[in-house]
Amino acid sequence: MARPFTVELTMPEPPTEATARAAIALAEPARAIGLRLANRTAGVLQYTPRVQFPFLIMLWHNLNGERMTVSFAHDGNAGTRISISGRTTRGSHSLAADPDHWAEPLSATTVEGGPLSSTSNAA
Repeated sequence: MARPFTVELTMPEPPTEATARAAIALAEPARAIGLRLANRTAGVLQYTPRVQFPFLIMLWHNLNGERMTVSFAHDGNAGTRISISGRTTRGSHSLAADPDHWAEPLSATTVEGGPLSSTSNAA
């Protein structure tokens, strides 16, 4: 079963600029947990399992519910609050739930003290 994770970050750029920058900067961190950018809409990036051979493995990852959504919203100042949430395999979960894994390529800062700053269900 895929395990859920959520990470909250902030960036000084407005949401439109942050979305454009994240689409490029998160390619490698997403690939490290087995995901690729599948859809980009206003303020949201959606990631799904990467295409791989044999296709049965890719199908299993999709049926397992592995995916990630990155959403961007104004933080009340001139910056952006980024919410990264999704589900990933047990082997990738610790990396996906690590705020530094996402903050470093974005030059973002983690949200401290928030209830969703880096939650995961470890079972």
